[in-house]
Amino acid sequence: MVTWLQQVVKGAALNFRRTPAEISAAAARLTAREKQVHDKVAAQTQPTFANTIAPLARLENASGGEAALISFLQNVSTDKQVRDASSEAEKALALSRMTSQMRSDVYRSVKKVLDDTQGLKELAPEDRALAESMARQYRRSGLGLSADQRAKLEHTRKRLIELGIEFSRNTNEADGVELFTRAELAGLPDSYFCERATETVDGVEKFVVTTKYPDLVPVMQMAKSEATRRRMLLAEETRCPENIRLLQEAVALRLDAARQLGYKTHAEFVLEENMAKTPNSVLEFEKDLRRRLDVLTDSEITEIEQLKQADKKAANETYTGLYNWDFRYYSNLVKERKHKVNEERVK
Repeated sequence: MVTWLQQVVKGAALNFRRTPAEISAAAARLTAREKQVHDKVAAQTQPTFANTIAPLARLENASGGEAALISFLQNVSTDKQVRDASSEAEKALALSRMTSQMRSDVYRSVKKVLDDTQGLKELAPEDRALAESMARQYRRSGLGLSADQRAKLEHTRKRLIELGIEFSRNTNEADGVELFTRAELAGLPDSYFCERATETVDGVEKFVVTTKYPDLVPVMQMAKSEATRRRMLLAEETRCPENIRLLQEAVALRLDAARQLGYKTHAEFVLEENMAKTPNSVLEFEKDLRRRLDVLTDSEITEIEQLKQADKKAANETYTGLYNWDFRYYSNLVKERKHKVNEERVK
């Protein structure tokens, strides 16, 4: 019997209860709809804002939410089949979107709207900005290149999509695991150990701690043992070694794709669409921000450094410096002692 709650969830716009078959069907429906709209735009004999730009914009608005949802499930579902289906759906949607953005017949219709200077003048400022932005997106997709150059760019971008999907899948599926005794996890609240899996190693019961967010963050914030925090950070930052090769290839291909389009770097290509516009603007902003924050940074580092030095002195151990695995723990201590904020009570 279907309950009222199940009916509500199934009918909700944000329905996260998707089977692998439903995810695949949704991806097929979205890609078919995308092709249908683009075919219609390409067939326009007298392209205008109303029959060319507006349908493409409405397609993006109508499909964006559903596409994001079925792609998002690969990051959160406990069912591996659902995660795999979501990953494949993301790949299919990305390839479809790339193909659509590189259609020269669609670009011809969009460009005709832009070439109609009188028609552009009659548009509202927002509509004119939309049309110009859309034409720029097609140019950034390679529509200003020759057929041979577009084919090369398409090959590069297909490989980048494959690398991105594989990178994400590896990250989602490969969790680091460490085993700790209760003493090694001193500082963690009792609630952390409720229903936590254990393993017996040489007759000693140890708790299973993964690099998943709900496991990792409390350890980094509350575990008193520096060795424990260090082990967890290393487990987190050294997982998925197979991604190194993927990242190296992706970095090279991004640069290659940017240069094919006439940009010096991938950063220059990306920032053209952002408020900063150029890499130099970003670097100048960062330099100015660092200068303004240096005074606060120095005082805060000194504050947490003093806490660690006191801990080492109390334990009759040598202080060797602050490390990445220290910052969350001692920042949390400052929050509790100086600002009287206890996250366990907040929860």
